[in-house]
Amino acid sequence: MNPQPDALKTVLVEDERMFSEMLARSINDLTGLELVARAFNVAEGIKACEQHLPDLVIADLALPDGNGVRVIEALKQVNNNARVLVLSAHVEDFSPPAEVAGMIEGVISKGEAHAELSKHLRSVIQQQNPGFEDEQNLINRLTAREMDIFLLLGEGLTNREIAKRLSRSAATVATHRKMIAVKLRCSGAALMSVATRHRIHAGKIPS
Repeated sequence: MNPQPDALKTVLVEDERMFSEMLARSINDLTGLELVARAFNVAEGIKACEQHLPDLVIADLALPDGNGVRVIEALKQVNNNARVLVLSAHVEDFSPPAEVAGMIEGVISKGEAHAELSKHLRSVIQQQNPGFEDEQNLINRLTAREMDIFLLLGEGLTNREIAKRLSRSAATVATHRKMIAVKLRCSGAALMSVATRHRIHAGKIPS
């Protein structure tokens, strides 16, 4: 993903590869975060924290080489202002050590992570970077033509299909699409996901 100005540097520590992929997509689709590293065990998580000095770490507790709390402890040594979201299959059993409890923003059940993660991430963005504009505010600044294209992207249409629908050239649509991505502070690859999410939430489908 392309770096976003003022985005929170995020490290994901999760050993289950497919689950990690799902979480990474959720992070990359959200304006305000930059996924700088993925780690799959405690050692890699500690190394990522020391290398990237992240603002946010999302960490599983049960990792192949130990407890994910060790990653949080290492994070505190390099950035004690960072925030942490803990992933656990047994939320009710988790009691954070006192020395890192203040860094933990939330504990998410792995069984509910798909539904809960975005809510927690948005909360962290607003708390850590209150000056960062909400995604909806950025969308509201699109021009009428850009909004037409954005909504059609949410339907899953290609540039060529959008061009036909709007009686424009595919090159013109491609230019607008690049500008939309710039305005929404996301990569071109993530734009389709942002548009789809907006369409689902807003229930708007252009005629």
